[in-house]
Amino acid sequence: MLNNFQLCETHRWRVKRYRTLRFVPGLNLLIGPNGTGKSTILRTIANCSKCQRNEDGPTDYLFFDTERMNPRSAHHSIRNETDMKLHIRGQFSSHGEILQAAFTTLRLTPNTCLLLDEPETAQDFDHILALRKAIDRAVARGIQVILATHETLFWERAHIIELRRGYFRRITEAYCRLRCLKDATERTQ
Repeated sequence: MLNNFQLCETHRWRVKRYRTLRFVPGLNLLIGPNGTGKSTILRTIANCSKCQRNEDGPTDYLFFDTERMNPRSAHHSIRNETDMKLHIRGQFSSHGEILQAAFTTLRLTPNTCLLLDEPETAQDFDHILALRKAIDRAVARGIQVILATHETLFWERAHIIELRRGYFRRITEAYCRLRCLKDATERTQ
C-alpha cells in the first residue's frame, strides 16, 4: 500500500499544490479543477521510477484511465491478456460497460493500488452509482484506490486530497446553493 509519494523534479512543476502526497488505506480522491495535476499524479505513481514511494510492503500499481478504455485511441497498447480482453470488449461495448468489465476482469489483490483517472467520464447516474459500489467492494477487500475525479458522489467516506485550496468548500457551497434553490422552487409550485 502506498503511504507517501514524493514527486520528482520532472513532475513537480505540473502539480500545483503538493510535492509530497499522503495516502491512506481505502479510497483516496484527488480533486481540483482541470489543470491542477490530478492525472499527472496518477501517471507518475504508475510509471515514474524517479518519484519516491513510501510503501507498506510490495505494491502493484494498476493505472486505468478513460483513454485506456477507448480501443480506438492511438495511445492504446496491448501489454498483457487483461489489456487484450478489455480491448476486444471495447470494440463492442459502451464506455460504462467497458468500465464494469474492467472491474470483473482485473485481478485485484490486497497489495493492489488501483489508480483511476476520472472513471465517471461519459457515465450516467446509474453507472456512476454502480461504479461507486464496485469501488466500495474493492476497498472492503483491502484494495487501495486512488481516484482523480470531479464527481461529488465519490467524496463520501474518502480521504480527499485537494489540489487547489478551497476547491472542496467552493463546490459543496455551490451544490448546497443549487439544492436550496431547487427545494425553494419545488415548494412554490
